[in-house]
Amino acid sequence: MVINNTASKDLKLPSMPDTVRECLAQMYSLEADLSKMASLIQKDPGITSSVLKLANSAIYGAGKSTSDLKVAFTRIGMTSLMQILVKYSVENLFKFETFEFFNIKAFTKHSAWVSQVAFELGKIAKNDKISDLLVAGLFHDIGLLVRAISDKALMKKITDLCVADKIDFISAEKKLKLDGHEILGVELLQSWQFPEEVILLVKNHHTDEAYRSKKLTSEQNKSISILCLSDTIAHRFGNAFVNYSRDTRVNATVLDKLGITNQDVGVAVKLATQHLQHY
Repeated sequence: MVINNTASKDLKLPSMPDTVRECLAQMYSLEADLSKMASLIQKDPGITSSVLKLANSAIYGAGKSTSDLKVAFTRIGMTSLMQILVKYSVENLFKFETFEFFNIKAFTKHSAWVSQVAFELGKIAKNDKISDLLVAGLFHDIGLLVRAISDKALMKKITDLCVADKIDFISAEKKLKLDGHEILGVELLQSWQFPEEVILLVKNHHTDEAYRSKKLTSEQNKSISILCLSDTIAHRFGNAFVNYSRDTRVNATVLDKLGITNQDVGVAVKLATQHLQHY
C-alpha cells in the first residue's frame, strides 16, 4: 500500500491491545483502580514480567522482591507503568526491518525520553495538563511507525534521504512532497480514540508557535511548546537515532516565554536520566 501526499483513507491501522487500552483509560481517570489494572495486566505475561522486573530492580526494589502487581505499581509509579505499556504495544504492533538509523529500540528510547522530559518541564512550568504531555511524548512520533509498516519502500527512501542530505524527517517528507508523519500519527490516535488534547499536541509537535492555529488557547500553546522543546532536548542529549541530523539548538526566547531556565532544563534532564535507566 502506498501512502501518497495526502492522508490515506485506506490506511490499515493496527488496533491497540485491549489490556493496554483499558489500563491507559484507568490512568486517565481521576482515581485509577489498581486492583482492576492488576487484574488486566496479569492476563498478559509479557507486561507482567516487565512490570515486576522493574519493580524488583535496584532502582525501585531496595532489596525487597515482590510478585504483587499492586505493590509493583506503587513502587514504579504511573509514569513508568505507562512507559512499559506503550513500549510493549509499540514493539508488538510495529514490526519492521531497520531502515538506516531508524529502529524500534531507538524509537522507544527517544519516545520515553521526550515523554519524561516533557513531564518534568510541565511540572516546572506549572502546566495544567502534564498527563497529556506524558502521553503525547510517548506517541509524538508514532506516525513514523505507521509509515514504516505501511510502505517499507517509501520509509527507506525517506531515511536514505535523511542520511544523504543530512536532514531530518520533516525536511525529507517535505522534499518528497509527503504528508508529515504527525498526520499519520493523528490518524492512528484518532482510531484509538485518544483524548483530543493529546492528539492536538502530536499534530503540532513540529509546529512553531507563529504557524499554529490562532484558535489555540494560551495553555494549549504552552503545552505544544513544552513538547517541541522536549523533543529538541532529547535529540540534543543523544537520546534518539544514531547518525541522524537534526537542529538541536534550544531557543532562549521559548524558554523565557515558558518561564523555564537553563538550570530547569538541566534538572529535567537529570531526572529523566535517573528515571529511564531501565531503557
